[in-house]
Amino acid sequence: MREVDQIMNADLGSYLRQMRERVRPEQAGLRPGRGVRRVPGLRREEVATLAGVSQTYYTRLEQSHTAHASPQVLLSIARALELNGDEQDYLLKIGSPEQPGRNKPRDGRLAAPTRMLLESFDSVAAAVLNYRCDIVGWNRVFHALIAPHLDFGLIDDPARRPNIIKMNFLDERVRSLYADWTAESEANVAYLRFIAGSHRHDPELAGLIGELTINSSEFGSLWCRQDVANCVEGTKLVDHPVVGELELMYQSAQLPDGNILKFYHAEPDSPHEASLRLLKVDLESAGG
Repeated sequence: MREVDQIMNADLGSYLRQMRERVRPEQAGLRPGRGVRRVPGLRREEVATLAGVSQTYYTRLEQSHTAHASPQVLLSIARALELNGDEQDYLLKIGSPEQPGRNKPRDGRLAAPTRMLLESFDSVAAAVLNYRCDIVGWNRVFHALIAPHLDFGLIDDPARRPNIIKMNFLDERVRSLYADWTAESEANVAYLRFIAGSHRHDPELAGLIGELTINSSEFGSLWCRQDVANCVEGTKLVDHPVVGELELMYQSAQLPDGNILKFYHAEPDSPHEASLRLLKVDLESAGG
């Protein structure tokens, strides 16, 4: 268990230290004071004062001598550190005792209604991911957009299912799709960090993070930053080898079985929507 925790790097103390170092005193309404500050950002005593807790208690939290705190204390610390909504949610998760099995979704084959829903999308690229971002279902458009070099039926084998984050970092053909790789890589890791807050003792998720850390120095550096974001909607720029440049909006929705429905779509009647349709036509003409 300790090895899993070390790989996940999702403990309360390290996260508090990272967040404290990014807040400048004047940003928090404090005077910098005289002399050279020996630490970047706020001092521990300054965070404690802003949060309304004792310095001793806050120090115990940051040094991991106390693993958990009440929601009220965590919310006070979140305000002192000026955390955004996703960062606050993450702090509450890692600062509270994890209940075994509570966040463990079912992770098998797609339910028939979900599979039919995927297949019903015409000019939308849609996929279903589990909590580790393994692709457990995709429609033909998503497959042609992201991974046409992989066998379409690969997702039906739990041992060989592609993982979207692993592909983005380790599969050069997938990685080259993104016009802004820096933004894509940062978003991927921040989202995986957000997920880790709910599954911080999960050996399978730890295995994924460990593999990525070993095989990608970029991933390792980003993971250590401890940025957090629940990426549920936004825009991606894709440079596809068949249909060219695409500006796609993406959205995510939680399914009843705990999996995530993710779909990419273009502005109606735009050249980008026409390109998605062209991708589908190309797929059909090739017998896909």
